[in-house]
Amino acid sequence: MKIMLIEDSQPKRDAIKSFLVACGVVDSDIVCAANMTDFSANLHHDIGLFIVDFYIPVLDGGSASQNGRAILETINKSEKKDALVIAISSYPDDFLGLRDYYEARGCVLVDYSKKDAWQSALRILLVQLRRNMRMDFLIFCALQEERSPYVALLQGKLQIRGGVDCLDVVIGGRSGLVVLMPQMGLVNAAVIAGLCIDRYMPSVVGMSGICGGFSSRAKLGQLFVCSMAYEYQSGKWSGDGFKQEPYQCATDHMTLTKLRALVNQPGLMGELESGFTGVRPSSASPPDLGVFTSGSAVIADRSHLTSIEQIHRKVSALDMEVFALHRAAEISCARPACISAKTVVDLCDAEKVDDLHSYGSFISARFLIKAIANHFEA
Repeated sequence: MKIMLIEDSQPKRDAIKSFLVACGVVDSDIVCAANMTDFSANLHHDIGLFIVDFYIPVLDGGSASQNGRAILETINKSEKKDALVIAISSYPDDFLGLRDYYEARGCVLVDYSKKDAWQSALRILLVQLRRNMRMDFLIFCALQEERSPYVALLQGKLQIRGGVDCLDVVIGGRSGLVVLMPQMGLVNAAVIAGLCIDRYMPSVVGMSGICGGFSSRAKLGQLFVCSMAYEYQSGKWSGDGFKQEPYQCATDHMTLTKLRALVNQPGLMGELESGFTGVRPSSASPPDLGVFTSGSAVIADRSHLTSIEQIHRKVSALDMEVFALHRAAEISCARPACISAKTVVDLCDAEKVDDLHSYGSFISARFLIKAIANHFEA
C-alpha cells in the first residue's frame, strides 16, 4: 500500500517524508499532493494511509484554504474509506472547532510543532499499515529449491512476515510475495495459502515447482499449467474397499484463456530456458495445459498410480499441493485468480532421480513470473 502526503508546504512535506523514509517506507510508496487536483489525480493508487493538512490550495499556485473536510469526505465516499488518516497541522488553534468532525471520521489530529507527538503517532499508524498490507500477488513454493529461482531472477528481500517465510518481490511494477511453505503436502498448502490470501487479499495467486507425470500424457521435463485440479485421496473406505469422490477446482475461464495463449506463444520454451546452466531433459517437450491431481503422499508405485489415473481420463500431472491452493483461493473472500505451473521430473515409478529438479523449478518459476505480469496487462 502507498502513503499519500497531502501538504503544500515544501519544508513541512520534506520533513514528514524524511521521517517516513527513516521508518523504512520506500520513497516510491509515498505519493505527494500539493493541492486538491493532485489529491484527486492520485486517488487511483492503493492508498493505505493519508497524511492530511487542514489548509491546502485547490490548484497549483492558488491560495491555501480549509479543504481538509473535503478531503475527508472524498476519502470516506471512495473505496479508500478503510484507509488510515492523520491530520498534521501547523494551526493547532483550529483543533477545537474541527476535532469532533475529524475524529468522528477516524482521523487523528496532531500539532506539527510538537515533533515527538506527530512522529510517535505516525510510527503507530505505520505499524497498523504494515499489518493491513495488501499484495498484488502471492506465489507459493513447497520446497526451498522451488523458490530459489525467484531469489536469482527477481532479487527480492527475504524476511519473516507474521511467522511466514517470504521473499518480497516486484513483477511488472506489482508487489508480491514468494512464500515458502513449512512442509510439503495438502494440509500445509491449504493452511498457509488460506492464511496468506486472507491476510494480503491478492488479486492473483500462483504455485510453481516440480511434479510427477503420467507417462501416457506427459514427458520428462514437460511444463504443465493447471486447467483443473482434483484431490485423488478423498472418498470413503468400506467393506468393498476405497470408493473415490474426487473434489475438484477448475481454473476460471478468463485466466485459462490468457494462459492458453501464453502456453502457445512461439518461442516460449527458449525464453523459459534462457539462463539455465544445469541438466536439461534429453528432448524438449512443449508446455501444455493439463489436469492436476493432488494428494499428501509421494507415489512411487505403478499399480497405485494406475488406480489414480483411472479417476480422470485426461489427468497429466500428480503433485502434493496444487488442489489445496486452488481450493483455498476458491473459498476465500478475496477469490483471487489462480495460476499453477509445475514441471514433470519423474513418472511416479521406482526410478525417481533428482536430475531435473533444478531445471523444473527454474522453468516453472520463469513461466509464473511471465504469467503474473501478463495477468495485470490490460
